[in-house]
Amino acid sequence: MDKRRELVAFGKALKRIRKNNKYTQDELSLYSRVDRSFISELENGEKSASFLTIVSLTKALHIPISEFMVAYEREIHELEDYNFFN
Repeated sequence: MDKRRELVAFGKALKRIRKNNKYTQDELSLYSRVDRSFISELENGEKSASFLTIVSLTKALHIPISEFMVAYEREIHELEDYNFFN
């Protein structure tokens, strides 16, 4: 498993969903109670999220975790298609 690829895909999925909901990082931070700088680190693939953080983020984004995981899988495949890490 390529941890960097996994983190980048997670971050891309989070950012895409956040922007689709028209939230800024500050707004998502307020609604999820996750620090804005940590959200930025997640979106940039620099940090990983705990399960409870994922729960907080998906609740704030008004989506089920399963929908987030589908978005994450889509990002993984897109990275692989473009050989992002090769």
